[in-house]
Amino acid sequence: MADVQNAFQSWLNQRYSGQFHRQLLLIQGPKDWTRQQAASLLSHSGAGQALWIGDEPGQVSCRDYRRQLGNEWDTVVFDLFAGVSASALVALSGTVRRGGLMLLLCPAQQELAHFIDPKAGQKNSFGWPVGPSQFCRWLLDRVSQSRQVAVFTPEAFRGNHYPADKPSAKPGPCASPEQALAVQGIVKVAKGHRHRPLVITADRGRGKSSALGIAAAQLIRDSARNIVITAPHPDAVAQAFTQAAKLLPEANQSKDRLQTEHGELRFVPVDVLLREAQPADVLLVDEAAAIPAPLLKKLLGRYSRVVFASTIHGYEGSGRGFEIRFKPYLRAQRPGWQQLHLSTPLRWSPGDCLEAFWFDALLMRDAPATEASQTFTAPKLHWYSGPQLASQPSLLHKVFDLLVNAHYQTSPDDLQRILDAPDIQVVTLQQEQHLLAAMLVQTEGTQRLADLANPISLGQRRVQGHLLAQNLSAYLCEPALASLSYLRIVRIAVKDNLRRLGLGRQMLKQLTTEATLRDYDALGSSFGASPDLLAFWQHSEFMPVRLGHKQDAASGEHSLLVLKALSPKAQIWQCALTSYFYDEYPYLLATYFKQLDASLALSLLKGNRQDVTLNVRYQRQLQAFSVGTQPLDTVLQALRCLLMNRVKLPACMDTQLAMRYLLQGWDIGSVCQEAGLSGKKQLVARLRSWVKARLDATP
Repeated sequence: MADVQNAFQSWLNQRYSGQFHRQLLLIQGPKDWTRQQAASLLSHSGAGQALWIGDEPGQVSCRDYRRQLGNEWDTVVFDLFAGVSASALVALSGTVRRGGLMLLLCPAQQELAHFIDPKAGQKNSFGWPVGPSQFCRWLLDRVSQSRQVAVFTPEAFRGNHYPADKPSAKPGPCASPEQALAVQGIVKVAKGHRHRPLVITADRGRGKSSALGIAAAQLIRDSARNIVITAPHPDAVAQAFTQAAKLLPEANQSKDRLQTEHGELRFVPVDVLLREAQPADVLLVDEAAAIPAPLLKKLLGRYSRVVFASTIHGYEGSGRGFEIRFKPYLRAQRPGWQQLHLSTPLRWSPGDCLEAFWFDALLMRDAPATEASQTFTAPKLHWYSGPQLASQPSLLHKVFDLLVNAHYQTSPDDLQRILDAPDIQVVTLQQEQHLLAAMLVQTEGTQRLADLANPISLGQRRVQGHLLAQNLSAYLCEPALASLSYLRIVRIAVKDNLRRLGLGRQMLKQLTTEATLRDYDALGSSFGASPDLLAFWQHSEFMPVRLGHKQDAASGEHSLLVLKALSPKAQIWQCALTSYFYDEYPYLLATYFKQLDASLALSLLKGNRQDVTLNVRYQRQLQAFSVGTQPLDTVLQALRCLLMNRVKLPACMDTQLAMRYLLQGWDIGSVCQEAGLSGKKQLVARLRSWVKARLDATP
């Protein structure tokens, strides 16, 4: 034991006396022993400023890790005995300074088969058993395969040194030539031609957020500009504000604003930017990869000078979705756009050991590409549990890669859920050995909620997980809906080169058959509502059953629940749900859904199977209005009935205009502004033409 301790101390002393890459140190053994060793290490003079993530007094809870992201530390201790979070691990690794250490405290190898995440009960869906953490076993397997990780146990010490170059001092505020170019590019967007946005991409630690702050300070000081910065979370812009404040010492600073007598930098959430007019000389969008592409498109249309900064591999979300979904739109709409990529790390040295380990361990690198034919001969579904995928690392990597590309918010925590959550399965569509598509599915409801069904239906109780079961039960105040057996499709992803070929619909068709055989009562999903997504689900006979009243703060979209009944009892409840939804939906359009996208509002309206009859009086009123002998104010109810009548016509701009005015309750000025009309006279003329076309199409 003394020899092991001496070997570790010798390695540590050498490390603190030299110039080395950041590194992960695994301290593995009994809980008290690992904590004692970490505390002893922190007392070493070379440990510097330290952050301890744990559950003891004076330590920071794992759930509060985002509050630390604007800070930097010489040593970060992460105590797995206090709780495990994959996203927190990779995020906090980015707060370790150049040459620093990240300590991971965990059970001995022989104890891993029985180690349960202490926070699993707060993460797992109610009623499901809490088992040993497959994610921790996965993580430790990756450690055993990496020579760059130092491992310290009571029985042995293994560790190598990886020398790093000493950073050279840079004149001025920019830490690298790349960052200086980025600052110049941002300033050019603000001062140059309009509608020529800049995209800055980088992995973490390359100084892109700092570049935003440096450029903002320069613009405020030299050009008296008012600058708005936005991001998915206020924490994401902390570094930008820190850099701007250093260069503007005279500024008054509050939580979300930095103000001088010449100009200001202020943070505004994405949903506020889209809901309210916010004047800005330039808009800076940080962590753009974690913002849905439809919202980025709206920001691009609303502001003429925009800079998008995107992390390629992030703990908040994936930059690859940004590449696939937003950049093609940018090329088409703003041909003068520019791009800069920052590759040189600033907070650590090139070839950094710590970054390389987490990229590999949490599958943040692209999976090896494999080409699959676009001709399919009966591809089949395969179902996998977390442990089954863990035993096939190559397949797990490919599946996770698909999910990352498909959804902007896929994060390392999703990898942990796939491996650890007993109610989650991965369903793949494969042509022999070729992975074509994948779904993340979750079992909900069942008899696990039977004893709580009544308080859940009355809104008196809410348990972890079971999103569909609890929402629908509370929506109708029906206990029986809580204990139906649901299979919720959490994510669905198709390979990039195989999209738009019907594979998603094919998966849902096969899933319907197999879920029925597995005795599920219903399939369902919940997603941010958009016209394209709604059409996809409706094509596979999923019915809208509930639309969330509030917009999601990150996406600005309303959450839509869709359902496809499989069993006879679920079919009865689906009829009740859709009937109730369409009874209330038209009346909520002028309140909760006033800002709902007009084409989406119309698409949902078309799904109503209860036709609205145009009686003879309404038909005469509309006929008179269409030829100009009845004023608008006297036929409003007839117009509303016409809009809700199920006549099959394209959702043209005039139909959307009618939706805004007649059902969503927009005033004439707002409708005219959105539609580019001069005033009420032109609006009435458009409505008259629309009514005539509708009446002509009526049998």
